Amino acid sequence: MRIAAFILSDVRSGSTLLDQCLGAHTDVVTLGEAHWLPAYVMRDRTQYDPVHELVCACGLAVAECPFWRNVGRELGRPLETLRLHSGFVRSSREVGLVAKVRYLPRRIVRSQPRLYRLPVVRRALGGARLARDILELLEAASRASGCPVCVDSSKSPFRFRAAYGLDRGRARAIVLARDFRAVVHSKMKRGESLEAAARGWRVALAQIDALIRDLPANQVHRLRYEDLCSEPRAELARLCEFLQIPFQDAMLRRPEKAQLHHIGGSPSKFDESRHEIVLDRAYEGAFTAADVTRMRGIIGSEARRWSY
Repeated sequence: MRIAAFILSDVRSGSTLLDQCLGAHTDVVTLGEAHWLPAYVMRDRTQYDPVHELVCACGLAVAECPFWRNVGRELGRPLETLRLHSGFVRSSREVGLVAKVRYLPRRIVRSQPRLYRLPVVRRALGGARLARDILELLEAASRASGCPVCVDSSKSPFRFRAAYGLDRGRARAIVLARDFRAVVHSKMKRGESLEAAARGWRVALAQIDALIRDLPANQVHRLRYEDLCSEPRAELARLCEFLQIPFQDAMLRRPEKAQLHHIGGSPSKFDESRHEIVLDRAYEGAFTAADVTRMRGIIGSEARRWSY
């Protein structure tokens, strides 16, 4: 593996689309939201309970998928033994006072994400094993596929920072942002309030900024979902330059599902009728001027940072 690339974003921001575009490149293997891999291997919905089946994007169970079986052989140990989740989102299984106390250090770091740039903090929160397991998985996937670039779209900046702390030479951040109105609209359709959805957008982008701000320019690539959909050739060519691979026209269409082996992500990846890169404008007209003013009041400077 020459490059381990991590897509960082809020949810509902187009990471699955970007993952699919990258996965169409012959030099890139994409894993989707790799932090859910143990849940997929064991078909354990107490760990992760999406609306879609816990199967690889190719349609097979992870335990039966030839790609993932090859990854396991390259890894040399069972996939479910990997620790791939940062622990900064509490599991539904963690309840009660003891769980709250155990989670308290992570809650503090979530609110002050710059602390996670400190090696001593990462070590105290299990970052050393997390980084080792993430990079071993990506390396195994690279060997199994023969691709020099491996992409993880789990979105967590804490996972990326742990991996970067262990291997600065190979870890790269791809930061993806989407108009907060579109993200809030999508989250509200799934039951969140306007306030919670807007606050989540602000927190996600602020955490990402705090954990990449000190990185060299050649290790961070920023793009907006709207630009990717409006000018896909130009944006994907820039991204390929960042990843040190040549642009390929195949990236301009979502590949057939048999070509990809993602886990997690949007259920849109199972829709075989969706091949074109199309800008989703469903949020337009969904909010009143007062709604937008409320959102801007919650989001503040993060919107201006991305020109939204």
